[in-house]
Amino acid sequence: MKNLKNLWRKQKGFTLIELMIVVGIIGILVAIAAPNFAKYQSKARQAEAKIALAAVYTGEKSFYSEYTAYIPSMDAMGYYPEGNKRFYTIGWNFASYSGTVQGYAGGVANTSIARSNFPAGFGDCTVSLGQSPANNADDPQAFTVTASGQLRDGLAICDGWTIDDAKVLSNPTVGL
Repeated sequence: MKNLKNLWRKQKGFTLIELMIVVGIIGILVAIAAPNFAKYQSKARQAEAKIALAAVYTGEKSFYSEYTAYIPSMDAMGYYPEGNKRFYTIGWNFASYSGTVQGYAGGVANTSIARSNFPAGFGDCTVSLGQSPANNADDPQAFTVTASGQLRDGLAICDGWTIDDAKVLSNPTVGL
């Protein structure tokens, strides 16, 4: 009995089999967790687009209450996003805009806010043509603003979100 007690006291550390089992368990956990982490990261980036579009919507409604027309100028509506890491380009893309709407003559400035400080390898997603900008030709009573961005490195498609003057938020280009 005395020899058995001494044997247990002298044995220290783990066996190779025990270490291999632990490595296998860690490998299985990583295989399950990594795809879910990427998915949650993408959803967080989509939340960024939704929040930014809601802020532009609020800015447009504020501008409309003063000038009875919408305007495609981030400066005019007072939209200045905080932070320095954005994954979406937000705004309008159209051929011409004079800078005046119903007495507001602020000039053409900031029709879109580009992504900034995004990681290398992400494609350049731009705001699509054909959105409904405010311009002095018809003093529009409606608008649609777009957010476009690439959710993950290696995805060929840009994720796109839109919001309009009725506050209808949609995801016409699903990038997930």
